[in-house]
Amino acid sequence: MKHLKKWSLCLMSTILLVGLLSACGSDDKASADKASADKEETTKEQKSDVYSGKELEKYNAYVELSNAVNMEFLEAQSQYFQDYSDENGKYKKPSNDNYPPIRAVGLTTNALEDANKYLDKSPSFTADKEAAKLVKDLDKDSKTLTELDNYYRSKGYIDDNFKKGETLHNDFLKSSETTNKDIKAFNEKMSKLIDKQQEAAAKEMKDAGELTVYNVNNFITQTEKLITTLESQGINASNVLDTDLAAYEDVYNQFTKSYDELIKASKDEKQLKKEELTEDDLSSIINSANTTKADASSLLNRLKKKEAISQADIESASFINSVEGTPERLMESYNKLVDDYNTFINSPF
Repeated sequence: MKHLKKWSLCLMSTILLVGLLSACGSDDKASADKASADKEETTKEQKSDVYSGKELEKYNAYVELSNAVNMEFLEAQSQYFQDYSDENGKYKKPSNDNYPPIRAVGLTTNALEDANKYLDKSPSFTADKEAAKLVKDLDKDSKTLTELDNYYRSKGYIDDNFKKGETLHNDFLKSSETTNKDIKAFNEKMSKLIDKQQEAAAKEMKDAGELTVYNVNNFITQTEKLITTLESQGINASNVLDTDLAAYEDVYNQFTKSYDELIKASKDEKQLKKEELTEDDLSSIINSANTTKADASSLLNRLKKKEAISQADIESASFINSVEGTPERLMESYNKLVDDYNTFINSPF
């Protein structure tokens, strides 16, 4: 197999909102001295709109934050209010001594630490202001969730008759209004940044004649758009039937088209030979693409049939990823697809 440019999808989190179509693999001359590497990076930046170097590091940190927030923090927030609020959002203590677990937000905490390193650093991004506000919000809210978790695990409510639980709940309820607005603003800015990077990377792939890799990336991009469509509506397993079916189906049709193009490209012997690839080289990616396509189709089928997900499945955070026709399962298969792609593209040739 020939050396391919490292169009690596730098997905930091296993629950990412979007992948990164950017050149982030290690250079062939990893052992070269720093001066030579800097010169090479400068030359590349002059020729390409695809992020590299310090830009890419900061970009990845922001995407990691977006991933964690949209698929971990918001689910933890939603699950907490579902378990501990009445229909008006007021504090509701469960009727027995078996308190629902509060989801951990470890990925969010790690992403906050990474993003915080870049907030005041060059280069500047259009999402810097939104990122700074969001980091501040999430730092407070993550600590509140952890404190609530400790409170119920230690049965602190026995000592104070739920007073601290109610106080923390009210604090979290109030801060969540601001946090959710800032998440929306951050997502909007990041969506534009990511689209710009994907377009730049796609252009470079085509210009380089790497049409097979382009088709892989295009399929991944279309999968991301499916997921973004769900996340923009705040959809997860618990409210899946609230999905705008028309909006999902519209993106799904483009997703299906990209899948067909990928399968066709994977069997184009002439083009594969030109890129010095084989069908076997793509086998893991194609397997993951098949799974991703099946999961997206199962979700569409669920929506069309209006089949709700059982409460037992919803409450099983560790199991929901395996339930057919859920956003979580689609995300799981997407992450596997990205992992397989990165393994392929970063393999020594």
